[in-house]
Amino acid sequence: MVEKTLREHTHGSRQMILEAALRLAAERGYVGTTMALVRRATGLPPSSLYWHFPNKDQLLAEALEHGYTRWHRAVPRWEETPSRGNLRERLLANLRRTTSDTRDASADWWRMGLMLALESGPTVGDGPRQRFLQIRTQTLAGFELWWSEAVDLPPAHIETLARLTLAAHDGLFIHVQTDAYAELDPLRQRLADGLAEVAGHLRKQDPTTVPEDVDLPPSTYESRGSSRERLVAAALEVAAESGYEGASISRICAAAELPASSVYWHFANKDDLFSAAVDDSYRAWSSAQSSWQPPSADCDWATELPRMLRPLVASLRRLPPFLRIGLMLVLPKRPEPLPGRDRFLAVRLQSRDDFAGWFRGALGDDGVDHAEEMAALLLVIADGLLFAEALDSADMPPATTSDLLARLVTATPIHAQISH
Repeated sequence: MVEKTLREHTHGSRQMILEAALRLAAERGYVGTTMALVRRATGLPPSSLYWHFPNKDQLLAEALEHGYTRWHRAVPRWEETPSRGNLRERLLANLRRTTSDTRDASADWWRMGLMLALESGPTVGDGPRQRFLQIRTQTLAGFELWWSEAVDLPPAHIETLARLTLAAHDGLFIHVQTDAYAELDPLRQRLADGLAEVAGHLRKQDPTTVPEDVDLPPSTYESRGSSRERLVAAALEVAAESGYEGASISRICAAAELPASSVYWHFANKDDLFSAAVDDSYRAWSSAQSSWQPPSADCDWATELPRMLRPLVASLRRLPPFLRIGLMLVLPKRPEPLPGRDRFLAVRLQSRDDFAGWFRGALGDDGVDHAEEMAALLLVIADGLLFAEALDSADMPPATTSDLLARLVTATPIHAQISH
């Protein structure tokens, strides 16, 4: 009887549990994934589940590891030793190998890891996050090795290039989730141009130079005291801790110290509340940003752009609430999109349009066809830098980063023909 029970527990059940847990975590995040949901998804008895995994934290850590191991075997790596030839061409070849359409199940571990960056409350266990951080550390070390063999630069500059490369991969992952018709190759080509340009620029820079400080924009949406504003602030706070799934009306009302009836006085439902939270937080964030009105004809845009980007880069250190909530709505892989997702995509599109309008004004007629792609690339790298701050404690100085970001985004072949 004992032997039979052991066979029942071990024969294929562990694999089934890991697959189900990874799928659920990609749909619902850490808080929204429960042992009960995993049990129902597998059809196994509780004894089988707990035979292999004593708790949810260990299960999700091993599920993430399981997904990563499978993905790592299938996806080509960056070449270990850069071959001879043009740096830009080598970068493009590698980017084409390691960035792809990441909507399918093979990237669920990545999706789960990025979602862990957005859920930071006491109910979120350490196991999966620590494993994801280990993967990122290994990946970053691989990029550092590649860059150290590709260019002759001090270690501090090699680390900067590696971090930008990792940010590019994360940013492209997010880009695919936010744009159903995303075309990656034009962005890969611009990234290759941009990273090569940044490498060339860093050759001229002293790695020991201390960058100037930059005043950070407000870190949170500030409630001014009305019941509506208190509910919005509470929704942002609770979702930051537990994600969309864990942000129940009861928890939001408790945080706001208001009765549940107050929610329905101002909002039709929870989804309406989160759409309002995205809107209000975006407006608060936007008011602290540069005005992206097209520059005047006599503007030295190559000098002006880094200054324009500083508030944006500085704000990423504090994970703007509308971005945290919006990405929580975008990343889960649901059969039906989460309500509120469309509102976030609308404000995201507004930012992209603002950036593109500025680039069109800066580049003039000769560069108008490039403005949209440059704006998209700016969002890609900004998304990647946000996760670098949230997960890796990158602590990249805003003044330095905004300068490098400007060079990366605008490093396209046409700029050789445009007068600065």
